[in-house]
Amino acid sequence: MLNFMDGRNYRRNSAGFTLIEMMATIGVAAILMAIAIPQFLSALPGLRLNDAARQVATDLQLARMRAISQNNSNTVTFNTSTGVYSFSLGSESYDIDQLYPGIALTAPTANPVFTSRGTASTPATITLSNGTAIRQVEVTPVGRVRIL
Repeated sequence: MLNFMDGRNYRRNSAGFTLIEMMATIGVAAILMAIAIPQFLSALPGLRLNDAARQVATDLQLARMRAISQNNSNTVTFNTSTGVYSFSLGSESYDIDQLYPGIALTAPTANPVFTSRGTASTPATITLSNGTAIRQVEVTPVGRVRIL
C-alpha cells in the first residue's frame, strides 16, 4: 500500500531554488543595478530642480490662500544671499539650498504681494537654477502661480 503522506516524498517534490539559480538571479540584478544607478545619478540634479520649482510654486499658492483667508495682504520675501524666502503672514521661512542642495535662487525684481482678494499687486518671476538648467516660477497680476 502506498503512503501519500510520506515525508520523504513530500520534501523531494517541494524543492526550493538551487544555489546556481540564486547566484544567477543575483548576478542579473547586479548587472541591472550597475546600468540603472549611473543613469539615476545623472538625472538627480534635474529632479531636484523640478522639485524645488514645485515647492516654491506651492508655497506661493499657500501665501495667496493665507492672504485670502486672513483678509490681509501677504508678501513673500526672497533673500538671494542666504537662499531663504519667508512670508509676512506667519512665521515660516524656507531655505531652498537646505531643502534642495545645489539649487540657486534668484530673487525677482520685486517681491510678490498677494492681496486679500487673491490677486498679486506685485507680479514676479522667481528663477531657480542648478548650474546647467533653469526653472522659473511666475506670479501673474491675477494671482496665478505657474512654473515656466
